[in-house]
Amino acid sequence: MLRLDWNLLFTVINLLILYFLMKRFLFKPVNGILEKRQQEEDARLSAAEEAKNSALKSKEAYEASIKNAEQERAQIVARAREEAAGEYSRIVDEAQKKAGNIVDKACNDAEQEKKKIMQQAEDAVRDMVVTAAARVAGEKEGTDNDRALYDEFLRQQ
Repeated sequence: MLRLDWNLLFTVINLLILYFLMKRFLFKPVNGILEKRQQEEDARLSAAEEAKNSALKSKEAYEASIKNAEQERAQIVARAREEAAGEYSRIVDEAQKKAGNIVDKACNDAEQEKKKIMQQAEDAVRDMVVTAAARVAGEKEGTDNDRALYDEFLRQQ
């Protein structure tokens, strides 16, 4: 069985004193250091979480701006295509008008040239008729006169 003596009592008192001294000078500072480290670690984790959230928001904003840029690019390309089609139609219409004007002018020029040639042909025929009538009238005067008229006719041609 257990005996109660002063040694046991002093041992218990020593243990209690040792416990309070260790609690006061060892466990409190160590617990304070551990709490500080825990707070620092919590602060780092919250900062990392905030940085992660900020990065996710930045990523979403970046993706949204890329999407907007792609939509804007598509709109610009569509607008450019529409403008190009309009410009193409305008150029084709203008070219067709110019071609029509050129054809009309060519037809008018050809008609004028035809009239000019017809006038020249009529003048030539008239001159021939006059010359032939003069020859017929000149036959009465003699063959020498006819030869002279014939030679003059050939020279005029």
